[in-house]
Amino acid sequence: MITVLYGGSRPDGNTVQLTQKALEGHDYNWIDLTEYHFNPVRDYRHNDKEIHDYTEDYKPVLDQMLASDVVIFASPIYWYSISASLKAFIDLWSETMLDPEYEDFKERMGRIEFRLILVGGDCPKVKGNPCIKQMQYTLAYIGAELTHYIIGTAERPGDIMQDSYALERAEEWCQVLPQS
Repeated sequence: MITVLYGGSRPDGNTVQLTQKALEGHDYNWIDLTEYHFNPVRDYRHNDKEIHDYTEDYKPVLDQMLASDVVIFASPIYWYSISASLKAFIDLWSETMLDPEYEDFKERMGRIEFRLILVGGDCPKVKGNPCIKQMQYTLAYIGAELTHYIIGTAERPGDIMQDSYALERAEEWCQVLPQS
């Protein structure tokens, strides 16, 4: 099962178009993180506390991600980083590591193939590098790996369809991603 965790603000923007191109002909679950509410992370790492509840929309999204074989993070590049909604979701992994219900969180995450699609308008192949490193370090910390990424160049709506390099990478993904 493929799940897309989308963090953009435009439901038909360039990031969406590139991601859909990579998934043509595949069944997948699309989760628009901007439609969910994520509270700020509770940092109990040094308090010997456990997390037993979540007061927002986090758990259903987490459970969908953990049930997936492939997870694609899809985000525009905002200020040299991933979107706030995607970052807020990832921040909550700190809570998950303190939740006894998810004591095997890192093990389960290590079985998922993680990919990343980024789109930006101002030299994204250079300015998107902090995003790549951020995701590589984050996933490595929990025992997972960022296996592939695509960085697309697009400024105005529809511009991504002019980025032949990103479109070729998306077509390559389409050929190798598992069918449901």
